[in-house]
Amino acid sequence: MQTQKEWASFKLTLLLYIIVLIIPITFYFISASFDDIQKDTKMIQKIGWISGTAETLGQLPSTQLDIAIVKKVETSLKVISTWVTDNSDSKFYLGGQTLSKDFSDVISCWNTYKQKRNSGITNVNQKCTHTINNFTLIVENMVDLKQKNLVNMFYGSLTLIMLISLLLIYFVRVYIHNQIKKHAIHDYETNLFNKKYFLSELKTSCARSARHNYPLSMLSIFIHNFETAGYDKKTKEHILKVLGGMVTSLTRTSDVACRYDEDQLSILLTDTEEENALFLEGRIREALEKHDFDVSPQLNFKFSTIYFNTQETSETFMSRTQDLLK
Repeated sequence: MQTQKEWASFKLTLLLYIIVLIIPITFYFISASFDDIQKDTKMIQKIGWISGTAETLGQLPSTQLDIAIVKKVETSLKVISTWVTDNSDSKFYLGGQTLSKDFSDVISCWNTYKQKRNSGITNVNQKCTHTINNFTLIVENMVDLKQKNLVNMFYGSLTLIMLISLLLIYFVRVYIHNQIKKHAIHDYETNLFNKKYFLSELKTSCARSARHNYPLSMLSIFIHNFETAGYDKKTKEHILKVLGGMVTSLTRTSDVACRYDEDQLSILLTDTEEENALFLEGRIREALEKHDFDVSPQLNFKFSTIYFNTQETSETFMSRTQDLLK
């Protein structure tokens, strides 16, 4: 039994750890998504700058001031080349060729421009400008689609994580509730002891009575037609609550009163001779008959009071009560 309890405790702890770990996993996904968006945004900025620079160089006359710009374009193209390699097989590409081929056309145009520049021609032709602008538009569309997909994935993942967390919380709650119910000793509707605790006390009391020859009696009360009388749930709860309170007020602290079944209450009377047990039955019978439960149809009760025979077992003792109530 000890091993089972430890294993159950381990499972509960594991579920709680999973719930806690979901939080950093969620933030990691968010952080990774924003990192990708940030990188893609920088690429758009670089490509857009190259596109604008190409148009500017195509309109300006020959000048020595574009040397620094050319170097900056070269550096930017190297950075863009790495990004293009990483995204060459992207499902978000909507161009007519491939991303690598589109970028290769941009590089070819740029190299042509540099060759002409060395020959004294610094203007960029319109075809090259169109090629760079087309590449810029393709990348912008790719990044836009990629970011929308990331946002959808983020909300989808967040929803899934929330559902998993709620399910785990629900399972933990059910587990705790079952454990509480499993180890509870009281019936919540009557506030008496439950059947499990009663049977445990019955076995112990019968063993003690048999060993030391202590007197032991049992009084059982059966609510006739309780399940078939047509009472609604609220009425049943009211009846059981009143019955539990009356039985508690009429019995001793040492007595073990329980709700044995849906329609049966049993009271284990320790150190009680049969004569005294019958006297208690009379008191309870009188109290129940005089009390107005304010229900229709009226309640009818059956009573059974028996004395323990030290030669019998606790199971036999209980079965004799059941036979008398049938």
